[in-house]
Amino acid sequence: MHFKSWALSAAFCALVGSHPAFASSKEQTEFPATYEGGSLPMTHRKVIATFDGGNVIFVQHGQRFTVPFENITSISCGANVRRRFGASVLGVVPKMRLGTTEKDYVGVTWTADTRAVEVIFKLGSREYREFLRALERSTGKKAVDATKVPTVVHYDL
Repeated sequence: MHFKSWALSAAFCALVGSHPAFASSKEQTEFPATYEGGSLPMTHRKVIATFDGGNVIFVQHGQRFTVPFENITSISCGANVRRRFGASVLGVVPKMRLGTTEKDYVGVTWTADTRAVEVIFKLGSREYREFLRALERSTGKKAVDATKVPTVVHYDL
């Protein structure tokens, strides 16, 4: 009886472990985003960013832009937090921040044919963290938080 329950448990774990939702998390290489603006001839719609070899590839409606990691000169990130409509009602639940909404953005700048190309993408919170981490790891560059303003001190006042 003990052996049967152990075998059943092992079979269940193997079945659950092989299901994509429960399998050990593989590194994500494809990220859905929205093109918010920049120098690419894209519309403000969904873009798929894919990491392939030494490149990041942006695809939108059959248009494909391939950017080698070594051409990326800077990465910026930031969030835009705003109050939702009806925020006073939604804000009554403590520690839930239902009265605000947050949009996460990633900016990428690279060189192409001696000119700078800049783009800004809006991502969901999960994709934002993973995409930013993948960009930093792939390029060796640290993202600059655009929401943090550096402090300048003048001592000669």
